[in-house]
Amino acid sequence: MSDPTLLDGPAPTASAAIARYEAIRDRLPQACFPAGAQYRAHLEELADEFDCFVLDGFGVLNIGAETVPGAVERVLALKAMGKQVRVLTNGASFPVSVTRAKYQGWGLEFAANEVVSSRDALARELALHQDKCWGFAALEKSALSELADNHILLGDDPADYDRCDGFVLLGTGNWSSQRQQLLSQALAAQPRPVLTGNPDLVAPQPGGLSREAGLYAHALADAGLAEPEFFGKPFDNAFALIRETLSGIDPQRIAMVGDTLHTDILGGAQAGWRTVLVTGHGLLKGLDAEHAIESSGIRPDFIVPTT
Repeated sequence: MSDPTLLDGPAPTASAAIARYEAIRDRLPQACFPAGAQYRAHLEELADEFDCFVLDGFGVLNIGAETVPGAVERVLALKAMGKQVRVLTNGASFPVSVTRAKYQGWGLEFAANEVVSSRDALARELALHQDKCWGFAALEKSALSELADNHILLGDDPADYDRCDGFVLLGTGNWSSQRQQLLSQALAAQPRPVLTGNPDLVAPQPGGLSREAGLYAHALADAGLAEPEFFGKPFDNAFALIRETLSGIDPQRIAMVGDTLHTDILGGAQAGWRTVLVTGHGLLKGLDAEHAIESSGIRPDFIVPTT
């Protein structure tokens, strides 16, 4: 069942978030993992192992608006070696054009097909249902018209929830326990589809962990109010978009690099890729990574302290 303290009050702790990921494990994909992990200092030491590096955003390239120390230089070095580099992020609040512009400001030039977000996987699904009115948990600047012709930005008016044919949890930067309650009441009165554009429970920020859309979606599932459909890591709909940009690369020569066991590592493994866990900047920073790996059974192929 949901831990109500995760939905409201002080920011979630990393240990609480990991425990919550384990509690909803049966809703996540299955995968096979290596018997153990090898340790390296950083990604350049893995250049001989892989032809393509698929990088998470938060916890690998950046923490909030700040870059991970050395990450930009590392990516540039991998590209100079002729390696393919992709970004696969669960950040769904804004189109990837905004994300690419952010990376460009840091000195990282990515082509349009080299940055993929969970929002892109969600967009494909929504394109099949343009006849519906979708209610969004999102920000005012989330460019919702790009996702649905008929949409409502959900706020504090119960009537808005009643008007929707379905709901999309896109970004929860201004979501609240009051709005979650309005959504719960609307679903209890009339069951409707719930799509989740960011399966993450939390995300690393400079001041701690932020609550993300997946946290609220699983609370609805726990209450029996919906069976949310998830778009993004660890679900294959996001990895399929990356595969479309690659040709002729052995899946075992592709590395999914991320900071979170239950999204990046689990997702990469279910995709048939090898995986690299970054422990020094994201969700596992300051925690016993070995304990988290053993407890979950989600084992990466490699562990690096930094990108």
